[in-house]
Amino acid sequence: MKEALERLDALMNRLVEADQTGAGIEPLHVASELGQIRQLLAESPAVIPAKGGQKHFRCEACGTVVHGTDAPSRCPTCGGTKFFAADIEQPFVESGAG
Repeated sequence: MKEALERLDALMNRLVEADQTGAGIEPLHVASELGQIRQLLAESPAVIPAKGGQKHFRCEACGTVVHGTDAPSRCPTCGGTKFFAADIEQPFVESGAG
C-alpha cells in the first residue's frame, strides 16, 4: 500500500509540474503508471480488522460503514442488503456514497 501511495503522489506531482510549466506528458505513460498503481492496490490487504476481531462493511447502496463480526442483514441508514468489506485505517470514517 505504501509503495502505491508513493507512486501515486509522484505521478500527481509530475502532472502538476507538466501543467504549470506547459511541458507535455505522455497520456499512455500516465495510463500505464495508473494501471501499475491499481495492481499494487488490488494486491494489498483488503480489510484491516478493528480491535476485538470486528470487521468493517460498507453498504453498496449508500456507503454507510457498519462494524461487526458479520455484515448486517440490513443497512441501518437506507435498508440496503448488499455489503462489501471496507478498508479502514482510521477510527473515524465519513460515510456516504462514492
